[in-house]
Amino acid sequence: MLDELLGIEVTGEEFDSNRWFAFLGRCSTEDNQDPETSLNWQYSKATALAPGRITQTYFDTGQSRSVPWDRRPHAGRLLADLKNRERGWSAIVVGEGQRCWFGNQFSLVAPRLHAYGVGIWVP
Repeated sequence: MLDELLGIEVTGEEFDSNRWFAFLGRCSTEDNQDPETSLNWQYSKATALAPGRITQTYFDTGQSRSVPWDRRPHAGRLLADLKNRERGWSAIVVGEGQRCWFGNQFSLVAPRLHAYGVGIWVP
């Protein structure tokens, strides 16, 4: 239903087991999270979800989820890498949506990813 509201068409291509993914995660240090533990559990959830191979990792540490993607070092690099046709991935996968998006950020980022033909996988 959400896909229909956003005008996103889901096709069989989304389920290609040969797809290469970029993993995106985030860890906030303000509530004493251990970055390595946080990366490991988010990455584990992402690999269980993604029917393909993760070829690139983007993981921000010490960044609030309220900070826009463009201002987070690794999320910003992911957005910059969209323009590179040789980036090595055609979809992103996250371990937990709340780690990556806050407020209306998903609605701002999703069209940019879609414009470059990049799929989004969120548990």
